[in-house]
Amino acid sequence: MSKAVPYFSELPSEYIFPIIEGKLIQLKEKFPDAGVLNLGIGDISLPLAPTLVKAICNAVEEMGTKEGMHGYGPSSGYAFLKEKIVEAEYKDFSISPDEIFISDGTNSDCVNLLELFSRDSIIAIIEPTYPAYLHSSIIAGRKNNLLLIACEEKTGFVPQPPDVACDIIYLCTPNNPTGVAMNYDELGAWVAYAKKHNAILIHDHAYHGFITSDNVPKSIYEIEGAKDIAIELKTFSKSAGFTGLRCAYSVIPKSIYAYSNDKKISIHQLWNKRQNIKSNGVAYPIQKGAEAFFTPQGQKETNAQIQTYLNSGKILREGLTACGYTIFGGVDAPYIWIKTPGNIPSWEFFDILLEKCHIIGIPGKGFGTYGEGYLRLSTFITEEIAKQAIQRIQKLEQLCDLQQI
Repeated sequence: MSKAVPYFSELPSEYIFPIIEGKLIQLKEKFPDAGVLNLGIGDISLPLAPTLVKAICNAVEEMGTKEGMHGYGPSSGYAFLKEKIVEAEYKDFSISPDEIFISDGTNSDCVNLLELFSRDSIIAIIEPTYPAYLHSSIIAGRKNNLLLIACEEKTGFVPQPPDVACDIIYLCTPNNPTGVAMNYDELGAWVAYAKKHNAILIHDHAYHGFITSDNVPKSIYEIEGAKDIAIELKTFSKSAGFTGLRCAYSVIPKSIYAYSNDKKISIHQLWNKRQNIKSNGVAYPIQKGAEAFFTPQGQKETNAQIQTYLNSGKILREGLTACGYTIFGGVDAPYIWIKTPGNIPSWEFFDILLEKCHIIGIPGKGFGTYGEGYLRLSTFITEEIAKQAIQRIQKLEQLCDLQQI
């Protein structure tokens, strides 16, 4: 008799996206002509940059020739892309190309890395944060070995190292959903904590392309000692508009070790072996498109898109602040974290925005228990849509009453 994995039943019962879709359907039935503004999904809204399109198309045509055909690629990625990544982002940190691993997404890497570590490892997860860390840990049968760390308004949504030891730490900065980025000192405190406890930091740095503050590091390896304890995950999804193409990269220095029976085990070697077994690599044309991202013209085009998203965030931040809302983020990340008026439940505030303003956000509760009382808005929108959203919120009839609750 076949048996299913029992751990799926231990997942949180509330899956927010099907619920949101159902509410949207109901709204459209009630208001067929409603022009809904979707500020909920963290997906791109601008077309792929022309230079990247051209590189991908050229690579496909190249594969149609006898001389340029490509079959299975290296499981860890082609050398031409890894060398570009090192040259553009890691040459100052003595990272070598073979310490870069190309994959189909940061989401895949952050959950698959758990396969390298003992089942009795204590895994620290900050809340609120990206749900995949928690869900993948539970599916892997690790629910009883989780350490949930509250990240709250009193610290400006900057997570603080715990007083107890743990083995693996998921750290997303700039953070999804709060949009808050840790500065050098704040991130340095986590590096020091990990070194003290021989822990490993999984640094989800998906939004590094949106960093504008001088005191926020573009890589964790700017922090002294981080190469001994930190795995950094980056992606082309948001900075290059690759959400529909799937290409990312993980940096796993050879200096990172775990232990088995007091024996040091190279995490780099384990991950390389794991990828050789379970991955046939990312498609050649996609990697050529990613390579084009690092060209001067590719940078010019993609930076212009990021600036559009950042400008939209500025419009939302300023407009919401003028309306009396308490907000966080939106400066170094494409997300704005809103405190619900009068501390009403996040789903209730979601319903008000949807029904009264025809605006979709994401209830904070969907990002963990400590997300209750907040709502996330995505800035992956045009400046015109951002202005429309603020105009609708300004007309919200219940705003004054809500603020006084």
